[in-house]
Amino acid sequence: MGSLPGHVVPGTIFLLIGLWWIYSTWLRYFICRQRRKPFYVTSAFPCHCCSPLVARLPIEAFFVIFGTTVGILIELIAGFNRTYDPVTHQSSFNEGANNLQHFAMYFMFLIVGIVELLLHYNFPLPKHFDIVTGCLAFSSEAFLFYFHGHARDPIEVQIHVFLAMAIGSTVICGIFEIIQQEKQVYATLMRAYFTVLQGAWFYTTGFFLYSPFHAYYQQSTDPDVHRTSMLLAYYFVLEMAITLFVVLILSIPAYFVSKRQHHTIDFMEYGQLSMVNHDDEEVEKLNGTIDIQ
Repeated sequence: MGSLPGHVVPGTIFLLIGLWWIYSTWLRYFICRQRRKPFYVTSAFPCHCCSPLVARLPIEAFFVIFGTTVGILIELIAGFNRTYDPVTHQSSFNEGANNLQHFAMYFMFLIVGIVELLLHYNFPLPKHFDIVTGCLAFSSEAFLFYFHGHARDPIEVQIHVFLAMAIGSTVICGIFEIIQQEKQVYATLMRAYFTVLQGAWFYTTGFFLYSPFHAYYQQSTDPDVHRTSMLLAYYFVLEMAITLFVVLILSIPAYFVSKRQHHTIDFMEYGQLSMVNHDDEEVEKLNGTIDIQ
């Protein structure tokens, strides 16, 4: 990942997933509000923009499995090193520590995709196990990137600390999704919000450290480290504000789509309740057999 493409690839994955989560969370919220049903949480969402047949497929799980598999292959191939000793005429092989860290991150999210696939096809896993595995994957990512900047330039350390903060916030939101007794939309929206934020920060990190438009940060002399540190904090807060604005903007198309395609989306949301592992009372509420006061 020590390159611009190495930051753009995971950044793009997190941006796409996060934006999809924001839109789908708003859409589910408006549908539940229109039908006066309780909001419920899942880590993945059905693809309403496709035909009903395609929407029944676990598209998001397929995307996660495909993206993480590609990332794993890239890291293992790029990190493979062969060292030849001209004295002993022996070769040794090893993987770069940097690439192994990134491999571990991708592998954890690959497991998340597999869990989502199992839940979609009604494998008897515990309720909200998809969110649990997601929290563990994000926790491992925060752990890896926190130590990723160890013993580096203070600016690089600050960059990775900001990333770890965004990832850790995602984990906290996932925990709230699980423990809240009466499910609310806020934790799910914030989980999506921080996923977009960390995707955007991957881009910022890539262009800051490996920009093709100016000298790399490592190759330049920073005349004022304090000013650079302040600017990094400014960029992070600016991206927080822009991401919040995106959250608000995506609520508009989600609202009108929920109005225009109310019956089709409603069937797709509530017709496959077994895959979200609700308990019996929640299923009855969602199906309308129990009145919601």
